[in-house]
Amino acid sequence: MDAFFSDLVKKVIANYPLEVKHKSLEYIDEKKAEWPIDTNIGEVLLKKVLIDEKYIEFMIYAIDYLRDNGVFTPEVLTTKLGDGFVKIKDEYFMLFEAVNGRIPNFESEEDLILLMNGIASFHKASIGIELTNEHVSSIQSNWKNDLQTKFLTLTKLKEERAKIKYQNEIDKLFLKNINTVLMQCEKALAIIDKNIAEVVEETAKTLCYQNFDVNNLIIGEDGNLYFLNMSSLKIELPIHDIRRLLNIVMKKEKNWNPKLMKKIIIAYHDNNPLACLQYQFLKADLLFPHLFYDVFSAHYENTERIGVDPSLVSKMKKIITLEISKERVISSVFIQTNEAPYGR
Repeated sequence: MDAFFSDLVKKVIANYPLEVKHKSLEYIDEKKAEWPIDTNIGEVLLKKVLIDEKYIEFMIYAIDYLRDNGVFTPEVLTTKLGDGFVKIKDEYFMLFEAVNGRIPNFESEEDLILLMNGIASFHKASIGIELTNEHVSSIQSNWKNDLQTKFLTLTKLKEERAKIKYQNEIDKLFLKNINTVLMQCEKALAIIDKNIAEVVEETAKTLCYQNFDVNNLIIGEDGNLYFLNMSSLKIELPIHDIRRLLNIVMKKEKNWNPKLMKKIIIAYHDNNPLACLQYQFLKADLLFPHLFYDVFSAHYENTERIGVDPSLVSKMKKIITLEISKERVISSVFIQTNEAPYGR
């Protein structure tokens, strides 16, 4: 391990009331942002966090609140002075209890049900958290504006790519499907416009997790789902986390799977039933072509792109198939505009 990096880690750890088994420092990879360390109180996890001090303070407050209300997430260990983080120069470090377990399998229905039960409990536990105006202004999402911005971005890309004289395979793929995708955007936005006046009351003080990378979740040895990374918390409708998870799961399917979709929503509903209006917003969020937007906007924003990557084209084709297949399925699950899809 680099001597400077070793000294930095030692300086951070020296702020905590524990003893490090120095052999554990030999295995620290300085390229990573987190490091397991063996101590006299057991294994702990040191993390370099890339968020500002105000958000760190909010995150610690949120973690304590969620833990007190039954959410499984590692405890933030405090320094000798009682602080939840250490600042060295312009870098922030936090120390967490370690959680042993396994990464959830998004292709296992059993794990997906556990995951949905966990996120439902997370949302339910967050209700009632006291937030300052400063908290709200910094972590409040503006869903409608975000979708409208994405819609306008796709419309602009359509105009730009259509003018190009020499269109490559990705341009042709984009232009072949963009009209269908834009119609999905319009249908989603129409549902939101119809009900947007009620959205303020529906979103009051619910925290969404957002961080559904498998490395940010673990099924502990006690069988509970643990949320490992709280650095992206937002005040949002709970349905946005449901949509994120459904998109992740369906990307592993050939087409949008109605039976799996219903099982996932039922698993959530069993722990945290939502009002019918929220399910209408879920329908809108699912109809919106988030996956199409993500893959094509990322491609066109990449100014260093050279040529056409066959693996990217294959990925884009799969996402298009998924986006095109989902509308009929989603409409069949949400049988009526005022009916939630949790009937058995």
